[in-house]
Amino acid sequence: MPTIYNGKTTGIALKYVIEGKEHYETNINRLNVYKNQFIILRESIDYQVYSKNISTKGFCLDINPELLDIEISDFLKNDLLFNQPFSGILSTSLGKSLYDFTNTSTKTKFAQKPLEIITKLKDDLLCFQNDLTIIGNGLQNITKRSYTQKLLVSKLFEAREYIHLYYAHKISLSILASISGISKYHFARVFKICFKMTPLQMQEQLRMEKARELLHSGKISLTSIAYQLGYADLASFSKRFKKYYKIPPSQYEVI
Repeated sequence: MPTIYNGKTTGIALKYVIEGKEHYETNINRLNVYKNQFIILRESIDYQVYSKNISTKGFCLDINPELLDIEISDFLKNDLLFNQPFSGILSTSLGKSLYDFTNTSTKTKFAQKPLEIITKLKDDLLCFQNDLTIIGNGLQNITKRSYTQKLLVSKLFEAREYIHLYYAHKISLSILASISGISKYHFARVFKICFKMTPLQMQEQLRMEKARELLHSGKISLTSIAYQLGYADLASFSKRFKKYYKIPPSQYEVI
């Protein structure tokens, strides 16, 4: 028998699935939200959430719109923001905060300083909304249909999350296009419009940021860093690092 819960949002609702899969149904649509995905619902929305034959765990936080300190009508106009699942615990600040909120240490901190945690989530929500506004403006050049835009955004966020998870491995355009459910050519074009860089550029950015972090730690050799980040050898890593930071990793390590 499915577990069913009927509710109504009392603010801008952030809903995050920790384990399993949840099915959400509102007066607008039906959504499947998987582990490590989140959705955002408008205020005063009746919804039903249920899970069937699977252990599911999640949480919901309703934020009073007055706390957002913005023109709420403009916020609510951003249709890309609402009623669709987002993947982003690695690739968005909001996703990271929602993921961290489920940790025991964060729950303890929340009990001690709830306003600090809620303020962080509020700020991340506003940042996320701003990002989606920029993405939505870019998608206007591809399609005017709201439904198509929402579908593209949800799938592109899923592909971007995949890059953040597997950036140290070889990632083909075919795999990313398959995740998004669109052709390779169309995927590459839309991805760049939305995120202002190609998938390959994003992967290299993540590798270089991780390389810098490892170099600062001083606990791992250059050769080990090269292999850990997916490069064939130290020479290949050094070449890419120097092109990216204008300095070889051996000198960066000293600095």
